[in-house]
Amino acid sequence: MKHREDLTETEALRLELEQTRQHLSETVQALTHQLNVPKRLKESATEAGLRMKDSAGMAGLRVKDTATQVPAMTKQHPKATAAVGGAVLLGAGAAAWLATRHK
Repeated sequence: MKHREDLTETEALRLELEQTRQHLSETVQALTHQLNVPKRLKESATEAGLRMKDSAGMAGLRVKDTATQVPAMTKQHPKATAAVGGAVLLGAGAAAWLATRHK
């Protein structure tokens, strides 16, 4: 390809015209995309769904990891496990007592 200085005036004008056409084409495509609201909404919804799916998958992995660690923690900290279990039973008992008391 010739350097810009080596081009004739006609060739330089043709090159500039082609660059202008390319720029105009890209601008029209960008405007078309911006004005196509239903398509943009669908794209946004799809992206949001994928992000939610990824987040749910990560949360599921954390729950699974925690569930597999509980038996080991129970053996390592039996007194703490008993205290937590007692607190849960006490809370459930208190809730049941309050529910029957207000009838």
